[in-house]
Amino acid sequence: MSTQSSTQRSVAAPLSPYSGTWDKERAAHLLRRTLYGPLLEEIKTAEKAGLQATVDLLLKDVAIPSPPVKYRNDYDEYVQLGDTWVDKNYRGNNQYRSQSLKGWYYNNIVRSDRTNIQERMGFFWLNYFAISGELTDHRAMYQQLKLYQDLAVGNLRTMLQRITVLPRMLFCLDGHTNDRRNPNENYARELMELFTLGKGPAVGPGDYTNYTEQDVAALARALTGWRNKDFLYSDSNTPVESYFDATAHDTGTKQLSNRLGNKVIRNGGANEYKEVIDILLSYKASAINFCKRLYRYFVYYEIDNEVMTHVIHPLADTLMANNYEIKPVLRQLLTSEHFYRETYRGAIIKNPHDFLGSILRPFREFDHETKVLKLQRRYELGDQYSNYCRDLKLEFLEPPTIAGWKAYYDSPQYYRHWLSPALMQSRDKIAVGLLLDEDYHIKGDRIDINYYGLVKSLSDPGDIDKLIAETLLVFLPRPLVSSQVSYLKGKLSRGLDTKGWDRLIDQYLANPGVKDYARPVDDRLRDFFKALFGLAEFQLH
Repeated sequence: MSTQSSTQRSVAAPLSPYSGTWDKERAAHLLRRTLYGPLLEEIKTAEKAGLQATVDLLLKDVAIPSPPVKYRNDYDEYVQLGDTWVDKNYRGNNQYRSQSLKGWYYNNIVRSDRTNIQERMGFFWLNYFAISGELTDHRAMYQQLKLYQDLAVGNLRTMLQRITVLPRMLFCLDGHTNDRRNPNENYARELMELFTLGKGPAVGPGDYTNYTEQDVAALARALTGWRNKDFLYSDSNTPVESYFDATAHDTGTKQLSNRLGNKVIRNGGANEYKEVIDILLSYKASAINFCKRLYRYFVYYEIDNEVMTHVIHPLADTLMANNYEIKPVLRQLLTSEHFYRETYRGAIIKNPHDFLGSILRPFREFDHETKVLKLQRRYELGDQYSNYCRDLKLEFLEPPTIAGWKAYYDSPQYYRHWLSPALMQSRDKIAVGLLLDEDYHIKGDRIDINYYGLVKSLSDPGDIDKLIAETLLVFLPRPLVSSQVSYLKGKLSRGLDTKGWDRLIDQYLANPGVKDYARPVDDRLRDFFKALFGLAEFQLH
């Protein structure tokens, strides 16, 4: 696996607009970091359209996916097949809802019908607000995911307002028990430490530079009074909602410390939590903390003094100048000289979502298997993807801590947390032994990767060297050395000369689905991709 020394990245390029050559390699880099595995046609379109138009497309507001549905008839007798359950009670036999939610989520990740950052930002938010816990409900989980889709590139202030009183967050950090008679400090503490200001280095007893223990206690009092309706797994029609109980709210004056300007919060009733958020966002530390996390997610984990000065601070200024709208910050980052530095290409180890998507999405997954992928099989396939990612240590709705996954905060390992000898074996088994296997099954039905569709999308598949070059552009972030390319070429040619390969591909494309013509090419492509996905470079993006 290729690596770059930290000294090579120690001097950050200024956050000026990118002015270099815009080509397919840089287009592919942008799409790898913003999608879950770009298609070749997306790379070509991006190269032709240019950087600004491509970023416009990625950040465009799009409709959120339709909600998950009942996909099998042997459960939930009170819900019709194909109807959603997200607003239905738990009267029936409804154990399938967990699988439905997971299948829906992973099918959204690998969908190939639009070029947009929505799903990539969805996981950013899942990690940013790392909600987990035993007290949950599939409808509340969906509500959480829908919020992340709604505000994927929306406004951080709005996101904080909505997440603060979201039922699942109230359960997770005990906001639903926060009472004037016995204030609970869990959410107030994490709101400052993780979601806004950042803790900063301790400079004295109970003083963390950006806030103090006095502020934790005061904000806990300001956040009292929010409760969840009794909806958990209810067989009544109680909606999945929170509400404000004025009798549980502390109406007294809350005095903040000098770290927060000695501000005073007076009784604001049901809107007092919004004043809390406004106060926290008035400090640049909150913008800096958010932009650091955005940077580690999209660019690289190392943030030294140069990156802080030339990248993080300008992004934070943009965030504050735009009233915490996120889209201008992403636009500034994704169109910057800094983002396109050569040393950042292939610098991130793929998380399990990236790993899975980078295999399946460029093939358009199994969408060509229309006879197999009816409603039930489509959901079962998505649930299988969820199981793969769980095996790779990413249970997407159960982050390990409230700080999220270690890959995004735990120094010095960071992204290396996604890999170990055992996890590499699991990745190899999933990629080579399962998804590419010619007898891959989903609940007993055999389905095949769409090799034909991929080959047909290439500009000149009859030229084996061009075929390899375009394929490597899609699947790898950096060029291979000549010996690696020769190794992969041998998997395809199996001794065929140039004319023999061209003739084989012509017959293949002219006779779709005809076994005598398909088998010789599909077998070669399967061996080729098994070798490709077995390369260490494939673990990077």
